Amino acid sequence: MIDSINPTAKTVGILLGSLILGLTFQWEVNLTITLLGLIFVTTSKRAAPERLLKIMVPILFVSISYFFTGWIFSSEQALFSSSQTDLILPSGRDLINGLNLGSRVLAFAMLGISYSLTTDSKELIASFIQQARMPMKMGYAIFTAVNLTSLIRREYDNSKLALQVRNIPVKPFDSKPLFTMMVRMIRWSERLSLAMESKGFNEDRVMQLKMTVKPMDIVFMVGLPIAIALLGFVVF
Repeated sequence: MIDSINPTAKTVGILLGSLILGLTFQWEVNLTITLLGLIFVTTSKRAAPERLLKIMVPILFVSISYFFTGWIFSSEQALFSSSQTDLILPSGRDLINGLNLGSRVLAFAMLGISYSLTTDSKELIASFIQQARMPMKMGYAIFTAVNLTSLIRREYDNSKLALQVRNIPVKPFDSKPLFTMMVRMIRWSERLSLAMESKGFNEDRVMQLKMTVKPMDIVFMVGLPIAIALLGFVVF
């Protein structure tokens, strides 16, 4: 479901939801948002399980670390120990503090993961240009930066190889191949810009990728922040 949400609406919804989540301090809200993020990711066709696992392992480690830190080193003045739902344990307030801290990391992480793993970069920029009125020049500059990442790496390797062929030693973090790469990339960008102008690519052209806003996009953009706010109010 989340794959079909308009990227601009998804950006606004998750950004506002994150801001509202930052105003809540209940572990119940955090775990609910974490579960919702997991549902988003697991039902997405774009999120590869292997990539999700690589991301989640360090996040879980940090979350568990925060949990034990908040549990063991809690104090009466701790901000996150102000919940009204203390567990019926001798150290209930300390445990609540640990749950608040650990689950908070998971909640924010899952919102970010569900956004990044389910959003296509080309659709995102096209949506920003068409729905968010991003300037065409800025949008295509971002497109170029995204698509030329592999080319930059290849040019850097070629620059190092050219120096080594001429028996010029290349040390780690050497600026010589970097300078050569920058010169090549500047020349390449100038030729690309000239080629685009000669082909009639200007700001008035029609974009091949058309992004639209559907009723479900509005529901997601408005409903997610409201749901988080209502959940925080009910738990509080």
